Amino acid sequence: MISLMDTHIHLDAPELNGQGLDLLSEAQRYGISHFVVPGVRVSGWSGMLALAKNTENVYLAPGLHPANADQWTTSAEHQLKELTVEPKVVAIGEIGLDGTVGIALQRQEMVFRAQLQIALDAGLPVLLHSRKTTGRVLDILRELEVGKRVSGVWHGFSGSLQVAQELFALGFKIGVGPILLRKNARKLPEAVKVLPASALVLETDLPDMAERPEVLLKVAEKVAELRGVSLEEVAWTTTENARQLFF
Repeated sequence: MISLMDTHIHLDAPELNGQGLDLLSEAQRYGISHFVVPGVRVSGWSGMLALAKNTENVYLAPGLHPANADQWTTSAEHQLKELTVEPKVVAIGEIGLDGTVGIALQRQEMVFRAQLQIALDAGLPVLLHSRKTTGRVLDILRELEVGKRVSGVWHGFSGSLQVAQELFALGFKIGVGPILLRKNARKLPEAVKVLPASALVLETDLPDMAERPEVLLKVAEKVAELRGVSLEEVAWTTTENARQLFF
């Protein structure tokens, strides 16, 4: 039986109407055994923690999505620092910059840097979000040596092989998700073919990019097809990559 880890699944998303846990038994039937739930808004952190504490093999990556950067306060900063000592907290995320939301990038960057510093101080990896801001995010990661110090995952990667190779050289994993299954996907399949196996982890970004957890298995099968290896090899390698990163 294969064992897969979904490194980015929003089990607490409002769109799931509190039914996120119901998806786990279904996921397990497809060999998906471990889950990392990233943060989006401050108000969701306490519920995420309760979910992780009460559910085996569900782990937490609290953080503030750049679309909600206006929620960042001294109180939020204090809360996030306190969460870093919780045993089920394995990363800080999803954090970064987004050029498509209505919050000034200057404000986003201040919040991003503050959360990166919390991750660095706690020795926790980061789950990165970037949309139309790749160059600036890379500059900040280089400046703070985030990859070298704590590592992390570039979530929802869809960029070029060159960017993927640069991220891997900086110390980051590439989050491979449902984008790989799109018929018009060109850059990501090329990156998946060429990158070292140790660069890849899998994700669904449910419910944003997938409706059901078993989409992760389809992503794994596509990775195996592109790399010319068995599904079992992809499952073992990507799960081990995630284990080394988070545990």
